[in-house]
Formats: sequence, C-alpha cells, structure tokens
Amino acid sequence: MNIKPLLAQTPFTQLRFRHYQIHHLLLPYALYTLCVIPIYLFFIVSDIHHIHVDLWLVITVKILLSLSCVLILLILRKRAPQYLELGEFILVFSVFASLTYVAQLAMIFGDEHYQSAGLLALVYVGSLSRMDFTKSFTLLTLMLLTHLVLISSVKLNQDFANAIDNLTLFIAVYFVAVVGCLRRWSESKKSFLKFTQIRNQQLALRKNQQILSQQNQTDPLTGLKNRLFLSANLARISSSADTLTVLMIDIDNFKLINDTYGHPFGDEVILRVAEVISQYCHGRNKIGVRYGGEEFLCLMIDETAEHIATLAERICNAIAQLTWPIKQLSVTVSIGVSPNTLHNSDDFKLIEQADEALYQAKKEGKNRVIVYSHQQL
Repeated sequence: MNIKPLLAQTPFTQLRFRHYQIHHLLLPYALYTLCVIPIYLFFIVSDIHHIHVDLWLVITVKILLSLSCVLILLILRKRAPQYLELGEFILVFSVFASLTYVAQLAMIFGDEHYQSAGLLALVYVGSLSRMDFTKSFTLLTLMLLTHLVLISSVKLNQDFANAIDNLTLFIAVYFVAVVGCLRRWSESKKSFLKFTQIRNQQLALRKNQQILSQQNQTDPLTGLKNRLFLSANLARISSSADTLTVLMIDIDNFKLINDTYGHPFGDEVILRVAEVISQYCHGRNKIGVRYGGEEFLCLMIDETAEHIATLAERICNAIAQLTWPIKQLSVTVSIGVSPNTLHNSDDFKLIEQADEALYQAKKEGKNRVIVYSHQQL
C-alpha cells in the first residue's frame, strides 16, 4: 500500500491529513504529554543527593518550568491545538536540557552517575509522543547534540572509557527512538488512509441515499414530486411558510380518454399536462406534485391571492390550448384552490378543501378554477 503519493497528491489532501493529525492523533493524547512532568519532578530526590551548590535554585527552576509547561499545554489543547506539536517539542527539550544541565553540575562535583536521566526523554519521544517524524527526528537529534556538547565532551576528558560507554548507550537509544518515530509515523499515515477510505465510503453512501430518497419521492413518468414526498414534507413546508395554498388539478374526462385511445396515449396526456404544470409550479416557492393517476397538486408558498388566482387560470388556459395528434381531442383540467385559512392546524385539511373546490369545479362544467369557500360549498 503506497501512502506517500496520497499525502503528496494535493494541498487539500495534505490539509486534511494535518486536520486528522491534530484531532485524531494529538488532541486525544495531549494529556499523556503531561506524564513527563511528574517524572521530571521526581528527579528532585536525586538532585538533593547530587547537587550541593544552588540546590534551591535548581528545584525552583524545575517547579516553575513544570507549572509553565502544564499551563501552556492546557491552553494549547483548549484554544490552539494546531500548536500542540510545537508546545510538546519545547516542553520535552526543556526537560531534557534542564536534566542535562543538572547532570553537568553533578559532574563538576565529581558525580559520574547522573548523566543517564536524559535517556528518558528519548524514550518518551520514541514511544509516547505523537509528533510527526520530522519534528521527532529534529528533537532527538537536538538532544543528541546537546548531550555531546554538555556531557560527552566533558566526560571524555575525565574518564574516556566511561564516556565511550555512556555515549554508546545514548546513541543506541537515539537510533531506537528514531526507528520508533518512523514506525509510528508510517502507521499514522496508514490509519489516515483507512480513515479517508471509510469517510469517502460514508460520503458515497450518504450521496446514494440522497439520490435514492429523491428517486423514491419523484414520479418516474412526469418528474414531479410524488405523494410520498408530500407525506414526508408537507408539515415541514407549512411550518417554514407564512402562508401555504394548495391547487388541486385534475384532468377532465380522463377515464374516457384512456378507454377511447388506450393507456399509452393516456400516459402521454398525463406527461404533457405535467409539463405545463411544471412550467408554472417550479422554483423556491412553488412545488408541483403528482398526487395520483390524473390528479396533481401545486403547493404555493407565501404567494398573494391575486397571483395564485392568475397562475391557476394560466395553467387552466395553457392546458386547454394544447394540440394533439387526434384533432377532435380537447384536453382540459379543473382546478380547486384552497388558501391557507387554517395555518398551523391540520395541513392535510388544505388538500381536502382543495379537493372539495375541485369537485365544485367539475360540478359547474369543468375546465375552470374554483376557490374554496365555506359559504359556496
């Protein structure tokens, strides 16, 4: 599995990996960084036995450094997690440098057995740290150079054989820590690849679910929304609108058309009528729905009564003016209009009222628009 091309693919991919590193590798383990502090303070016990001059200064510096590091790390974890790596880098090196400095002081007083405490910092970087490989390698190398300058250079002049043993041990731990960091970084990249694959699969699945949901709520013949869409969304549409008006549209004499010219031609009539309805009932505040068979709905959101009446008449006239291969055929529709006089009550009552208005339009001769009225019906 080739990881490197994935991370070098685009700046966006690198940015995603950085986000993954911060939120999945650094933040969950940020508090583990604080384990360095109690271990670091524990060496005060050794300081008491090995440092004979300015002991109080050494202890004070250690306590102040520890408190500062804890405070800084907690602030970074809460407010600026993107700087956690830098904070950990500074913390670990500060701890190592202070241990190395105290070891150098001990050497001045003839104590040759206090130089290995810094190895714990290397072990920490190689096993517990979650820094990227570049920062980890830089930190380990910086600690090695610091040890060479402050400890090995002095020790070689005092006890060459002991200095070689100490340096050999330090370099060995250094390489083990470097390998540990490299292995951890490789595993981090692999985990990011798996995370990306899973996320892409989830996004694809969500997209397919949205497509499937849209298909389930779309009439396959006309492309209009269907009754399932109406059942699932009418309450939401009504609650988000100031006013909602329902137009119930029915093709006149459709059973006769089907019986006379056949069902395929009947489907053609439905399709062309739906195209007209779609022309007038589309956009943010108009939704066309095939309610069933030759019946359609148009949901009008936040429209004035004058505009709704005009639109209904235009739909009625446009369908009546359609031309057909059969010259003697004339297709018309009847429309019942139900304005939202019962807003915030039963939304489906609007459909019932529109249906009653539609029935009245059929009763009065078809090919007309009737607005629901309690007095009239």
